[in-house]
Amino acid sequence: MLQNTARQLFQTYDSFRVTEFSNRKFPSEQFHHIIDELNLPTSIVRTRKAGESLEGRMIKSFSVGNGTTSVLLWSQMHGDESTATMAIADILNFFKQMFDNKETQQLLASLSIHFLPMLNPDGAARCQRRTAQGIDMNRDALALRTPEANILRQLQQELKPEFGFNLHDQELSTVASSKDLTAIALLAPVFNEAKEDNDIRLRAKYLAATFAETMNLFIPNRIARYDDAFEPRAFGDNMQKWGTSTLLVESGHDFDDPNKWNIRKLNVVGILSCLFAITTDEYRQSNISFYNSLPFNEKKAYDVIIRNVIINHETLQVAGGKETPADIAISYQVDTHSEETPLLVDIGDLHTYVGLKEIDGKGKIISSSGLRLGKPFAWK
Repeated sequence: MLQNTARQLFQTYDSFRVTEFSNRKFPSEQFHHIIDELNLPTSIVRTRKAGESLEGRMIKSFSVGNGTTSVLLWSQMHGDESTATMAIADILNFFKQMFDNKETQQLLASLSIHFLPMLNPDGAARCQRRTAQGIDMNRDALALRTPEANILRQLQQELKPEFGFNLHDQELSTVASSKDLTAIALLAPVFNEAKEDNDIRLRAKYLAATFAETMNLFIPNRIARYDDAFEPRAFGDNMQKWGTSTLLVESGHDFDDPNKWNIRKLNVVGILSCLFAITTDEYRQSNISFYNSLPFNEKKAYDVIIRNVIINHETLQVAGGKETPADIAISYQVDTHSEETPLLVDIGDLHTYVGLKEIDGKGKIISSSGLRLGKPFAWK
Protein backbone atom coordinates (compact mmCIF):
# COMPACT_ATOMS: atom_id res chain seq x y z
CA MET A 1 0.00 0.00 0.00
CA LEU A 2 2.68 2.50 1.07
CA GLN A 3 4.88 1.73 -1.93
CA ASN A 4 1.95 2.26 -4.29
CA THR A 5 1.17 5.59 -2.64
CA ALA A 6 4.79 6.72 -2.89
CA ARG A 7 5.09 5.74 -6.55
CA GLN A 8 1.86 7.54 -7.41
CA LEU A 9 3.06 10.68 -5.63
CA PHE A 10 6.36 10.50 -7.48
CA GLN A 11 4.68 10.05 -10.86
CA THR A 12 2.08 12.81 -10.38
CA TYR A 13 4.33 15.34 -8.63
CA ASP A 14 4.42 17.77 -11.56
CA SER A 15 0.63 18.16 -11.38
CA PHE A 16 0.86 19.91 -8.00
CA ARG A 17 4.42 21.27 -8.06
CA VAL A 18 4.45 25.03 -7.46
CA THR A 19 6.28 26.45 -10.47
CA GLU A 20 6.66 30.05 -9.28
CA PHE A 21 9.98 29.46 -7.50
CA SER A 22 12.69 30.52 -9.95
CA ASN A 23 15.58 29.49 -7.67
CA ARG A 24 16.18 28.41 -4.08
CA LYS A 25 17.02 31.89 -2.78
CA PHE A 26 13.97 33.96 -1.97
CA PRO A 27 12.78 36.28 0.86
CA SER A 28 9.72 35.67 3.00
CA GLU A 29 7.73 38.30 1.10
CA GLN A 30 8.16 36.33 -2.12
CA PHE A 31 7.23 33.08 -0.39
CA HIS A 32 4.03 34.54 1.04
CA HIS A 33 3.15 36.06 -2.34
CA ILE A 34 3.53 32.66 -4.00
CA ILE A 35 1.33 31.06 -1.34
CA ASP A 36 -1.28 33.80 -1.78
CA GLU A 37 -1.29 33.21 -5.53
CA LEU A 38 -2.21 29.56 -4.95
CA ASN A 39 -5.62 30.76 -3.73
CA LEU A 40 -5.80 28.03 -1.13
CA PRO A 41 -9.42 27.72 0.02
CA THR A 42 -9.87 28.59 3.68
CA SER A 43 -12.05 25.50 3.96
CA ILE A 44 -8.94 23.42 3.26
CA VAL A 45 -5.98 25.45 4.54
CA ARG A 46 -6.22 27.57 7.67
CA THR A 47 -3.63 30.36 7.82
CA ARG A 48 -2.69 32.42 10.85
CA LYS A 49 0.06 34.70 12.06
CA ALA A 50 2.34 32.69 14.33
CA GLY A 51 4.51 35.69 15.19
CA GLU A 52 7.23 37.97 13.89
CA SER A 53 10.97 37.75 13.48
CA LEU A 54 13.32 40.12 15.29
CA GLU A 55 13.16 42.52 12.34
CA GLY A 56 9.37 42.34 12.14
CA ARG A 57 8.96 39.89 9.27
CA MET A 58 5.76 37.86 9.38
CA ILE A 59 5.95 34.18 10.31
CA LYS A 60 2.79 32.30 9.34
CA SER A 61 1.51 28.83 10.10
CA PHE A 62 -0.69 26.79 7.77
CA SER A 63 -2.96 23.99 8.98
CA VAL A 64 -4.93 21.27 7.22
CA GLY A 65 -7.11 18.49 8.56
CA ASN A 66 -9.23 18.15 11.69
CA GLY A 67 -8.12 14.80 13.05
CA THR A 68 -7.15 13.89 16.59
CA THR A 69 -3.50 13.15 15.74
CA SER A 70 -1.48 16.36 15.59
CA VAL A 71 1.61 16.72 13.36
CA LEU A 72 3.95 19.73 13.27
CA LEU A 73 6.39 20.40 10.42
CA TRP A 74 8.85 23.30 10.46
CA SER A 75 11.43 24.45 7.93
CA GLN A 76 14.21 26.97 7.34
CA MET A 77 15.35 27.49 10.92
CA HIS A 78 18.56 28.24 9.03
CA GLY A 79 17.89 31.04 6.59
CA ASP A 80 19.86 29.54 3.69
CA GLU A 81 18.10 26.14 3.83
CA SER A 82 15.00 26.58 1.68
CA THR A 83 14.46 23.18 0.01
CA ALA A 84 11.78 21.99 2.44
CA THR A 85 10.10 25.40 2.43
CA MET A 86 9.45 24.97 -1.29
CA ALA A 87 8.33 21.39 -0.62
CA ILE A 88 5.78 22.65 1.92
CA ALA A 89 4.32 24.95 -0.75
CA ASP A 90 3.99 21.90 -3.02
CA ILE A 91 2.31 19.90 -0.24
CA LEU A 92 -0.20 22.66 0.48
CA ASN A 93 -1.01 22.75 -3.23
CA PHE A 94 -1.38 18.95 -3.19
CA PHE A 95 -4.10 19.21 -0.54
CA LYS A 96 -5.88 21.81 -2.67
CA GLN A 97 -5.62 19.72 -5.84
CA MET A 98 -6.41 16.36 -4.21
CA PHE A 99 -8.93 17.47 -1.60
CA ASP A 100 -11.76 15.30 -2.97
CA ASN A 101 -9.60 12.18 -3.25
CA LYS A 102 -10.81 9.37 -0.96
CA GLU A 103 -7.38 8.70 0.61
CA THR A 104 -6.77 12.41 1.10
CA GLN A 105 -10.14 12.79 2.83
CA GLN A 106 -9.22 9.92 5.14
CA LEU A 107 -5.92 11.61 5.97
CA LEU A 108 -7.56 14.96 6.70
CA ALA A 109 -10.13 13.28 8.94
CA SER A 110 -7.41 11.50 10.87
CA LEU A 111 -4.69 14.15 11.19
CA SER A 112 -4.35 17.80 12.08
CA ILE A 113 -1.23 18.91 10.21
CA HIS A 114 0.47 22.20 11.00
CA PHE A 115 3.19 23.72 8.82
CA LEU A 116 5.58 26.43 10.05
CA PRO A 117 7.68 27.27 6.97
CA MET A 118 10.57 29.72 6.82
CA LEU A 119 11.02 30.09 10.55
CA ASN A 120 14.05 32.37 10.03
CA PRO A 121 12.93 35.02 7.50
CA ASP A 122 15.63 37.47 8.59
CA GLY A 123 18.28 34.89 7.75
CA ALA A 124 16.50 34.12 4.47
CA ALA A 125 16.61 37.82 3.53
CA ARG A 126 20.40 37.69 3.93
CA CYS A 127 20.73 34.10 2.68
CA GLN A 128 22.59 33.27 5.86
CA ARG A 129 22.37 30.43 8.34
CA ARG A 130 21.89 32.42 11.53
CA THR A 131 19.20 34.84 12.68
CA ALA A 132 19.52 38.62 12.66
CA GLN A 133 20.89 38.28 16.21
CA GLY A 134 23.69 36.08 14.91
CA ILE A 135 22.29 33.08 16.79
CA ASP A 136 21.90 29.55 15.45
CA MET A 137 18.21 29.08 16.22
CA ASN A 138 18.60 25.32 16.33
CA ARG A 139 20.78 25.78 19.40
CA ASP A 140 18.23 28.00 21.13
CA ALA A 141 15.61 25.46 22.23
CA LEU A 142 16.36 25.99 25.94
CA ALA A 143 17.58 29.57 26.31
CA LEU A 144 14.97 30.91 23.84
CA ARG A 145 16.93 34.11 23.19
CA THR A 146 15.42 34.53 19.72
CA PRO A 147 11.78 35.41 19.01
CA GLU A 148 11.75 32.79 16.27
CA ALA A 149 12.69 29.97 18.65
CA ASN A 150 10.00 31.18 21.03
CA ILE A 151 7.41 30.88 18.26
CA LEU A 152 8.32 27.25 17.62
CA ARG A 153 8.37 26.36 21.31
CA GLN A 154 5.03 28.05 21.96
CA LEU A 155 3.42 26.28 19.02
CA GLN A 156 4.71 22.93 20.26
CA GLN A 157 3.28 23.63 23.72
CA GLU A 158 -0.06 24.71 22.25
CA LEU A 159 -0.49 21.87 19.75
CA LYS A 160 1.23 19.07 21.68
CA PRO A 161 1.93 17.27 18.40
CA GLU A 162 2.48 13.53 18.45
CA PHE A 163 4.79 13.77 15.45
CA GLY A 164 7.24 16.40 14.27
CA PHE A 165 9.24 16.90 11.08
CA ASN A 166 12.38 19.01 11.52
CA LEU A 167 13.30 20.01 7.95
CA HIS A 168 16.79 21.19 6.98
CA ASP A 169 19.40 21.29 4.22
CA GLN A 170 22.76 19.70 4.94
CA GLU A 171 26.23 20.39 3.68
CA LEU A 172 27.61 18.48 0.73
CA SER A 173 28.17 14.91 1.94
CA THR A 174 28.54 11.34 0.76
CA VAL A 175 26.99 8.10 1.96
CA ALA A 176 29.74 6.80 4.25
CA SER A 177 33.09 6.72 2.43
CA SER A 178 31.53 6.05 -0.97
CA LYS A 179 31.37 8.47 -3.89
CA ASP A 180 27.57 8.45 -3.74
CA LEU A 181 26.24 11.90 -2.90
CA THR A 182 23.80 11.88 0.00
CA ALA A 183 20.42 12.93 -1.38
CA ILE A 184 18.50 12.58 1.89
CA ALA A 185 19.80 12.06 5.42
CA LEU A 186 17.50 11.06 8.28
CA LEU A 187 17.67 11.01 12.04
CA ALA A 188 15.40 10.06 14.91
CA PRO A 189 17.16 12.34 17.42
CA VAL A 190 18.29 11.13 20.82
CA PHE A 191 16.96 12.64 24.03
CA ASN A 192 19.92 11.88 26.30
CA GLU A 193 23.64 11.16 26.22
CA ALA A 194 23.03 7.42 26.56
CA LYS A 195 21.04 7.42 23.29
CA GLU A 196 18.28 5.38 24.92
CA ASP A 197 14.99 4.49 23.32
CA ASN A 198 11.57 5.17 24.78
CA ASP A 199 8.11 5.06 23.20
CA ILE A 200 8.55 8.59 21.82
CA ARG A 201 11.85 7.87 20.10
CA LEU A 202 10.72 4.45 18.89
CA ARG A 203 7.81 6.09 17.07
CA ALA A 204 10.31 8.48 15.50
CA LYS A 205 12.43 5.51 14.41
CA TYR A 206 9.41 3.87 12.79
CA LEU A 207 8.77 7.15 10.99
CA ALA A 208 12.42 7.35 9.91
CA ALA A 209 12.20 3.79 8.60
CA THR A 210 9.05 4.67 6.65
CA PHE A 211 10.77 7.65 5.07
CA ALA A 212 13.91 5.61 4.35
CA GLU A 213 12.01 2.73 2.76
CA THR A 214 10.11 5.21 0.61
CA MET A 215 13.33 6.88 -0.54
CA ASN A 216 14.87 3.51 -1.28
CA LEU A 217 12.32 3.09 -4.09
CA PHE A 218 13.81 6.08 -5.93
CA ILE A 219 17.35 6.72 -4.67
CA PRO A 220 18.85 3.45 -3.41
CA ASN A 221 22.36 3.84 -1.96
CA ARG A 222 21.89 7.59 -1.57
CA ILE A 223 20.20 7.69 1.85
CA ALA A 224 22.26 8.27 4.98
CA ARG A 225 21.85 8.79 8.70
CA TYR A 226 22.67 12.17 10.18
CA ASP A 227 25.04 12.48 13.13
CA ASP A 228 23.22 11.17 16.22
CA ALA A 229 25.34 12.88 18.87
CA PHE A 230 23.23 14.31 21.70
CA GLU A 231 22.93 18.12 21.54
CA PRO A 232 21.11 19.40 24.65
CA ARG A 233 20.34 22.81 23.07
CA ALA A 234 18.84 21.51 19.81
CA PHE A 235 15.15 21.47 18.98
CA GLY A 236 15.09 17.93 17.63
CA ASP A 237 16.55 16.44 20.79
CA ASN A 238 14.25 18.51 22.99
CA MET A 239 11.15 17.80 20.92
CA GLN A 240 11.73 14.13 21.78
CA LYS A 241 11.98 15.12 25.47
CA TRP A 242 8.80 17.17 25.21
CA GLY A 243 6.82 14.22 23.86
CA THR A 244 6.84 14.86 20.11
CA SER A 245 8.22 11.96 18.07
CA THR A 246 10.48 13.92 15.76
CA LEU A 247 12.12 13.04 12.46
CA LEU A 248 14.99 15.14 11.18
CA VAL A 249 15.05 15.29 7.37
CA GLU A 250 18.22 16.75 5.86
CA SER A 251 18.06 17.68 2.18
CA GLY A 252 21.29 16.71 0.46
CA HIS A 253 22.49 17.17 -3.10
CA ASP A 254 22.26 15.81 -6.61
CA PHE A 255 24.36 16.32 -9.72
CA ASP A 256 23.23 19.09 -12.09
CA ASP A 257 20.60 20.25 -9.60
CA PRO A 258 21.81 23.62 -8.23
CA ASN A 259 18.33 24.70 -7.10
CA LYS A 260 17.59 21.29 -5.58
CA TRP A 261 14.44 20.63 -7.60
CA ASN A 262 15.11 16.86 -7.44
CA ILE A 263 15.74 16.92 -3.69
CA ARG A 264 12.63 19.04 -3.15
CA LYS A 265 10.55 16.41 -4.97
CA LEU A 266 11.97 13.69 -2.71
CA ASN A 267 10.97 15.77 0.33
CA VAL A 268 7.40 16.02 -0.93
CA VAL A 269 7.11 12.30 -1.68
CA GLY A 270 8.73 11.28 1.60
CA ILE A 271 6.71 13.62 3.80
CA LEU A 272 3.36 12.86 2.19
CA SER A 273 4.07 9.11 2.25
CA CYS A 274 4.78 9.36 5.97
CA LEU A 275 1.58 11.31 6.59
CA PHE A 276 -0.47 8.69 4.77
CA ALA A 277 1.36 5.96 6.72
CA ILE A 278 0.56 7.68 10.04
CA THR A 279 -3.09 7.88 8.96
CA THR A 280 -3.34 4.14 8.38
CA ASP A 281 -0.88 3.22 11.16
CA GLU A 282 1.16 1.51 8.45
CA TYR A 283 4.29 3.32 9.59
CA ARG A 284 4.49 0.84 12.48
CA GLN A 285 5.05 -1.94 9.95
CA SER A 286 8.26 -0.34 8.70
CA ASN A 287 11.54 -2.05 9.48
CA ILE A 288 13.46 -0.09 12.10
CA SER A 289 16.55 -2.20 11.38
CA PHE A 290 16.55 -0.75 7.84
CA TYR A 291 16.83 2.73 9.33
CA ASN A 292 19.42 1.60 11.91
CA SER A 293 21.53 0.06 9.16
CA LEU A 294 21.75 3.26 7.12
CA PRO A 295 25.37 4.44 6.87
CA PHE A 296 26.26 7.80 8.34
CA ASN A 297 27.08 10.89 6.32
CA GLU A 298 30.73 11.49 5.52
CA LYS A 299 32.48 14.43 3.90
CA LYS A 300 34.01 12.83 0.84
CA ALA A 301 32.68 15.43 -1.61
CA TYR A 302 33.50 18.95 -2.70
CA ASP A 303 31.62 21.43 -4.87
CA VAL A 304 34.32 21.50 -7.53
CA ILE A 305 37.32 19.24 -8.11
CA ILE A 306 39.82 20.19 -10.79
CA ARG A 307 41.79 17.06 -11.57
CA ASN A 308 45.17 16.55 -13.22
CA VAL A 309 46.80 19.94 -12.80
CA ILE A 310 50.52 20.64 -12.33
CA ILE A 311 51.49 22.92 -9.46
CA ASN A 312 54.65 24.91 -10.11
CA HIS A 313 56.60 25.73 -6.95
CA GLU A 314 58.75 28.45 -8.44
CA THR A 315 59.33 30.07 -5.03
CA LEU A 316 60.84 26.99 -3.40
CA GLN A 317 64.58 27.17 -2.93
CA VAL A 318 65.25 23.48 -3.59
CA ALA A 319 66.80 21.55 -6.41
CA GLY A 320 64.30 19.49 -8.40
CA GLY A 321 60.80 18.51 -7.41
CA LYS A 322 59.44 21.93 -8.30
CA GLU A 323 56.36 20.60 -10.06
CA THR A 324 53.66 18.52 -8.39
CA PRO A 325 50.79 16.67 -10.12
CA ALA A 326 47.67 17.25 -8.04
CA ASP A 327 43.92 17.65 -7.81
CA ILE A 328 42.41 20.83 -6.42
CA ALA A 329 39.18 21.02 -4.37
CA ILE A 330 37.00 24.09 -4.14
CA SER A 331 33.98 24.64 -1.92
CA TYR A 332 31.09 27.08 -1.87
CA GLN A 333 29.72 25.48 1.30
CA VAL A 334 31.87 26.18 4.31
CA ASP A 335 30.23 26.36 7.74
CA THR A 336 27.10 28.29 6.72
CA HIS A 337 26.50 26.23 3.56
CA SER A 338 26.44 29.31 1.33
CA GLU A 339 29.80 31.00 0.77
CA GLU A 340 29.39 33.34 -2.19
CA THR A 341 33.14 33.26 -2.88
CA PRO A 342 34.55 29.81 -3.58
CA LEU A 343 37.34 28.75 -1.25
CA LEU A 344 40.31 26.50 -1.89
CA VAL A 345 39.87 23.65 0.59
CA ASP A 346 42.18 20.80 -0.45
CA ILE A 347 45.16 19.95 -2.68
CA GLY A 348 46.67 16.59 -3.52
CA ASP A 349 45.50 13.10 -4.35
CA LEU A 350 41.71 13.37 -4.24
CA HIS A 351 40.80 10.24 -6.17
CA THR A 352 38.67 8.97 -3.26
CA TYR A 353 36.57 12.16 -3.31
CA VAL A 354 33.76 13.15 -5.66
CA GLY A 355 33.01 16.62 -6.98
CA LEU A 356 29.56 18.04 -7.55
CA LYS A 357 31.31 19.38 -10.64
CA GLU A 358 34.53 17.80 -11.93
CA ILE A 359 36.91 19.31 -14.46
CA ASP A 360 39.89 17.73 -16.17
CA GLY A 361 42.75 20.18 -15.83
CA LYS A 362 44.64 18.37 -18.61
CA GLY A 363 48.04 19.14 -17.14
CA LYS A 364 47.48 22.90 -16.82
CA ILE A 365 50.31 24.53 -14.87
CA ILE A 366 49.23 26.57 -11.84
CA SER A 367 51.56 28.69 -9.75
CA SER A 368 51.72 27.68 -6.10
CA SER A 369 51.82 31.36 -5.15
CA GLY A 370 48.10 31.61 -5.85
CA LEU A 371 47.11 28.53 -3.86
CA ARG A 372 46.24 29.37 -0.26
CA LEU A 373 44.08 26.89 1.61
CA GLY A 374 40.98 28.41 3.15
CA LYS A 375 41.25 31.49 0.95
CA PRO A 376 39.18 32.58 -2.06
CA PHE A 377 40.11 30.87 -5.31
CA ALA A 378 38.97 32.17 -8.71
CA TRP A 379 38.81 28.74 -10.31
CA LYS A 380 37.04 29.85 -13.49
